[in-house]
Amino acid sequence: MLWLPLVSLVAMGQGEVAGVDRFLSRAAGQAATQNLDDPVTVDDVDVRGRRGAARVPPETELSGAEIDALGAWDIGEVLQRMSETLGVGETPMVIVNGRRVANSSVFSGFPPDALVRAEVLPPGAAALYGGAPGQRVVNLVLQRRFSSHDARVAASRPTQGGTSSLSGDLRRSAISGENTHQIGLRTSRDTALRAEERDRDLPGDGPEAGAITLRPHADAVSANATLTRSMGDWSGVFSLDGQARDARSVVRLGLGVAESRRQSESVGGAAGLSGAAAGWALQANLNAMASVSREGGFADSQNVSQTMALNGSAGRTLLDLPAGPVVANLAANFTENRSVIDRGEGRANTRFHTREARGSLAVPLSKANTGSARGRWIGDLLATVGGSVRATSAGDGDEINGALAWTPRRGVSLHGAWSISTDSVSDAQRFESIYRGTPTAVFDFKTGEAVEILPILGGNPDLRPPRSERRSVTAALGPFTSWGVSGNLGYQRMDSTNGIGSLPELTEDVEAAFPDRFQRDAAGRLISIDYRPLNLGSSLTEGLTTNLNFNLPRPTGPVAHEAMILRVALSHSLRLKNSVVLLPGGPELDRLKGDGGGLSRHNARIMVDARRGRWGGNASVRWQSGYRTRKASGRDDSKDLIRASFAAVDLKFSFQMAPSSAGAQPEDSQRRRGGGLQLVLEIQNLIDARPEANLGDGSPAPGFGRDIQDPIGRTVSLGLQRRF
Repeated sequence: MLWLPLVSLVAMGQGEVAGVDRFLSRAAGQAATQNLDDPVTVDDVDVRGRRGAARVPPETELSGAEIDALGAWDIGEVLQRMSETLGVGETPMVIVNGRRVANSSVFSGFPPDALVRAEVLPPGAAALYGGAPGQRVVNLVLQRRFSSHDARVAASRPTQGGTSSLSGDLRRSAISGENTHQIGLRTSRDTALRAEERDRDLPGDGPEAGAITLRPHADAVSANATLTRSMGDWSGVFSLDGQARDARSVVRLGLGVAESRRQSESVGGAAGLSGAAAGWALQANLNAMASVSREGGFADSQNVSQTMALNGSAGRTLLDLPAGPVVANLAANFTENRSVIDRGEGRANTRFHTREARGSLAVPLSKANTGSARGRWIGDLLATVGGSVRATSAGDGDEINGALAWTPRRGVSLHGAWSISTDSVSDAQRFESIYRGTPTAVFDFKTGEAVEILPILGGNPDLRPPRSERRSVTAALGPFTSWGVSGNLGYQRMDSTNGIGSLPELTEDVEAAFPDRFQRDAAGRLISIDYRPLNLGSSLTEGLTTNLNFNLPRPTGPVAHEAMILRVALSHSLRLKNSVVLLPGGPELDRLKGDGGGLSRHNARIMVDARRGRWGGNASVRWQSGYRTRKASGRDDSKDLIRASFAAVDLKFSFQMAPSSAGAQPEDSQRRRGGGLQLVLEIQNLIDARPEANLGDGSPAPGFGRDIQDPIGRTVSLGLQRRF
């Protein structure tokens, strides 16, 4: 019976054959003018089978040209810019080519043009990949084949002079299907900025104060190597990294000054494996790191630390419902840290561990395209429930969480998340060695003067696990029209007990609550503040965040790569409530009114990314509203500190000396930049804005002269990049 299809084909009318020919011709014509990884639309036919596609269609997508317009050096910077402009949060889950991998961070050092596209998935996607409720997912789609040798050197200097920075980078990157490798080397030097090179005029400054370093002299070098390999149905990822830093400074010590030196070296490695077995998608990763840090000068100490961590995850579809698959995700991790701290008074040995297990279940309640009446009216509806238990050296913890993601129609989504947890304390918060930071000028309400103090930084082994309850609701719209207009509005609320944070701004209430954190000399002058993390009695925060994004429409066809890229992102955050109880049983302090250290109520940002031909430009405008810090809580006072609103503008320009060869490359290489020299000019704080403040009676506030709060100001950087 194989001859029946042939007879049927021969029997077709000539008009039908011509129609098929026209269809194929149009499809071939569009494919010739588009990236083969992009969707191809022919009349009413939409071809969506793209390499690297995630389980759900993206909410927002950046094409290769839009990624290049960000002006980033590596994929890590791309992710940071996406977090800033697209509202994906500070720690999104990163998947690669539509799949979860054992260690996605190994791809952060690759060049941006190693990406075909970057996708932000809808809020409910985290449940399908084992992420936390409310966590966003970013899908990075890599080139099939890619190879580059890159070098960069950059120098920067404030327009006031006094200090400078010089850095150099070398990088080798390659992708061949599922196999990749990347090697990087970076070195930098920052020269010291001395107090005598700025106009400061602080009380108590003598002739020796000019030698104090406002920024230390620092030399640093780091290297990394990563490798991924496909092994049949499994893939492995391996990485090594090491870094060393040497910082030297001159600090105030009593009535004189003293030299201080802080050195640190670390080396780490990781090995991961991901694949499938018995219907489960599996990932496992082993990390190990050893580090040593030394501080010499007026305070001698050494901290030798070793950390080992093993984590794994598993996910699978349990059953298929009419609305979609029910997905279960399990994860576990174990971490152990050992430290030996030597100080002048003796040696301390510490050993800490963390064991944690997590699980979640994603249940689809409705699906828009199932053909059912409920699906047509409700749209997509996905519920997630989960929990975790943990045991740490600082105490046990647990969490219960839930989320609901609703997409009533394309371009409209709502997401709600709730969790209550006892969190563990991170290794960095507990184990980091104690050291002295950069000298900082603070206003002392007790004496009514500004003084320069030496902040104490590092970890606090006495931290207790915080207990918190979080709620969030987010509504997202778009993208709409050819301008790709999209936006979101989010509400967040968090109640916490024993919350971990840094010391609030110095006020009489804060010093009364934590007197051991402040050191004064015999005359009562403040000389040092301990800013190491601490537990606060309780706190409550509420806020709204908004984001709006749009881009200039781009033509299709042969001229697409020559068209201008223009993306604009606007964001705003509004603090509705921020209150804190410093110690259990103490009074509630309203920080938005200025109690216990004031806070800005409004923060806004505008970011613009543009590129045309060899030229690129990026701009960022940051603004925050002014606020009051009360001398004593509950009332305004003439000695209160009133900070003025602050705005800063950052600009970046780039020029490619040789034209891009993208149009002449075959599809499997997809090169978007040439090998010529690229010039990069960056200006931070273009208008040279500095923090300003007055007292409650309108008089100038001590400690807010031009060079006191920010001695750097406007900085100009010139960079040279080249691909060999």
